[in-house]
Amino acid sequence: MFAFILAAVLAQAPVAPSEPGPPEPDAEAPEAAPPVPISALPPATHELFQRIQGRVAQVRIIERRSGTRSSIGSGFFVSAAGHAVTNYHVVSDMVIHPEDYSAELVLSHNPEPVPVRLVDVDVVHDLAVIQMDAPVGDFFALEDREPPQGARLFAMGNPRDLGTTIVEGTYNGFIQDALYERLHFSGAINPGMSGGPTLTGEGRVVGINVATMGNQVGFLVPVRYARELLARALKEKAADPQALLDTVRTQLLDNQERLTERLMEAPLPKQALGGYHVPGRWSPFLKCWGDTPHDPEVPYTVTNYQCSSEEDIYLSSSHRTGVVAYLHQHATTQKLGALRFSALYSALFSQDPDAVEATRQDVTNYRCKSEFVDVDGLPVRAALCMRAYRKFPGLYDVVLRAATLNAATSGVDTSLTLAGFTADNGRKIARRYLEGLSWTK
Repeated sequence: MFAFILAAVLAQAPVAPSEPGPPEPDAEAPEAAPPVPISALPPATHELFQRIQGRVAQVRIIERRSGTRSSIGSGFFVSAAGHAVTNYHVVSDMVIHPEDYSAELVLSHNPEPVPVRLVDVDVVHDLAVIQMDAPVGDFFALEDREPPQGARLFAMGNPRDLGTTIVEGTYNGFIQDALYERLHFSGAINPGMSGGPTLTGEGRVVGINVATMGNQVGFLVPVRYARELLARALKEKAADPQALLDTVRTQLLDNQERLTERLMEAPLPKQALGGYHVPGRWSPFLKCWGDTPHDPEVPYTVTNYQCSSEEDIYLSSSHRTGVVAYLHQHATTQKLGALRFSALYSALFSQDPDAVEATRQDVTNYRCKSEFVDVDGLPVRAALCMRAYRKFPGLYDVVLRAATLNAATSGVDTSLTLAGFTADNGRKIARRYLEGLSWTK
């Protein structure tokens, strides 16, 4: 049986010619690609790490009363004079509470921590420059050349106090439609790596580790902002605490001015919601969602439409700012009478909108002014509320609450939240926002 099968297989196999035939007339043998010189290949990860690990350090924030660490981050040297770049959020306690916190660096070649002073900050882009007194012999030169998308990158830092670590990942370009510029790094950036560099295989810094969403989704500050901050810091010595607060305040004021101009110059699109039009996606940096919960036992329907900036500015562990967000709720019923719907509608209006994170040490209580206004023939009840920043005079969180009053069993309740704006700009944006309300019936 085996012989029969073998014979059948052999009978079907092609017979090789006894001599090679002539080549096809148009066929050409492919030329082999020339070998890539070893010098042109990116270095192995361990070679890169060994070459530059002395340029990266751990940043420790020290609570003065106890003399112990309160938080950690990373930094990297950028000048022979001992300047290092890190994140603002790593050293924010030194800005907000300078009497309670100091900072030190832990170097790879020196187990003893080295005190550092805070020289300058860029709160909008989450960067800071610190400096130690001793000079350094090895540091990064900050350039500004964007790598091609898909390039292999290496993030360095001190994750979870485990020592200096290097992580491979991929460069995926700028985050589209972001309010504050960020680079997308597909790699693991863990707590403690904030402020460390992300670089190419040649050792060229392209970004500064700043945040992560987990699952290999990391974010970097573009290196050009660090280069601009360093240029200022090289001209200055350590700033006193009040000067640093004034710097942060100026940067926040400039940022909200840019945001206000951006919003006021853009047309305010209208979004259909029930029998109304409401402000839609006002700017590309806003992300919008809609939803209608379905519960057959509830005798009314509330459809939500909301837009918000997905990024904010970190001021301290308890205080965020630089936010634009709004929420529309269209309520309607065919089962409730006018009186019961009025009670429901009043309850919606009395709800507090999602507040931007802050504590009593950061902001005052809200002060509100309520009035009835006419928006192109549509009666609206509106309340404008503001709370002041305690450490940054002239800045406020602004909340506008408004509800249409033209129908007995339907209406739109809306809220606008602006964090870190002047009172004048907050009112200006709120007025423009109200103009986006209209009734289509």
